Amino acid sequence: MTETVFEVLAEGGSLTIERKRNRNGEKFIYHHNEMDFTDEGLEVNEKGEYKIFEQPFQLINSKYPWFKLHLKTVHEDYRNFVIDELIKSLMFQGVTPDELRYSQRDLEKTLNIKLEFGNPPIKSELQNIKVTNLMKLTEYEYQEYTEESGKADRLRGKYEIWTDEQIYSSQYNEIIRQKYDFETIGKLEVNSNTIIIKNEFGQIEYAFSSDKFFISTTPILSKSKGWFYKSI
Repeated sequence: MTETVFEVLAEGGSLTIERKRNRNGEKFIYHHNEMDFTDEGLEVNEKGEYKIFEQPFQLINSKYPWFKLHLKTVHEDYRNFVIDELIKSLMFQGVTPDELRYSQRDLEKTLNIKLEFGNPPIKSELQNIKVTNLMKLTEYEYQEYTEESGKADRLRGKYEIWTDEQIYSSQYNEIIRQKYDFETIGKLEVNSNTIIIKNEFGQIEYAFSSDKFFISTTPILSKSKGWFYKSI
């Protein structure tokens, strides 16, 4: 079976990589085809055979600005690899959004991504995380209005209030309607109904019940601008 796994089209030519499979395994066929519309005999018809996809791709990547042409085909088996190499090439060559304006839509459509130029999220995936809770009422007692006390009905109880340093327990105070929150930096994970915040070393810093706490995150961005992508 033979299938095209990578294809770039240009005016009068193409760069393709085909994957050929049989009972002995697979191999990759590189083909550079370029027509000559003059009578000078400048046609190009190059072929090569390789064991792995990365070899013919890097041949194309090192010689041609393929990302400025019409990217027609990328097989899903190699999509993540091609995306990573695309970002590396854009950054290394200092490609500006203006230089990519004619081919960006093709790249995004074929690779199923949204290309962005700006301050990219840092690779460690750290987030600015804000935690807000409504306090946890662990014990309570209800006091009804009496003529002797002259006070309105009220709820007294024991509360646990989370801060960025520790759990603060307030025992038998009247109910507090103020929200408590704090901000931290880390990585957020969700396991069943538990929200876990880890530090940059993967160590657990906090764990919260998802039905009692509100948590929001914002990516930490790099100080320098560059290319990055979002999956669609």
